[in-house]
Amino acid sequence: MSTPQPVQMRVLDRPLTCVVCAGDEFTERTITVITSGVANSGLNKSAQAVACASCGYIHQFGTGSVTRA
Repeated sequence: MSTPQPVQMRVLDRPLTCVVCAGDEFTERTITVITSGVANSGLNKSAQAVACASCGYIHQFGTGSVTRA
């Protein structure tokens, strides 16, 4: 499995910058948010997560909120 390359991202058509270090490149993945109290219940929600390529801070968004610049 290859490592994703960091890219610039946009949220609501604005450039995304890291809230910790002001970095502007991120790697992206889909995560599961446990909303039912049980990990494998099938009732949990998906979210987008982008990790800052500079400091590693993980930003979480509702699915579809983040796009590549």
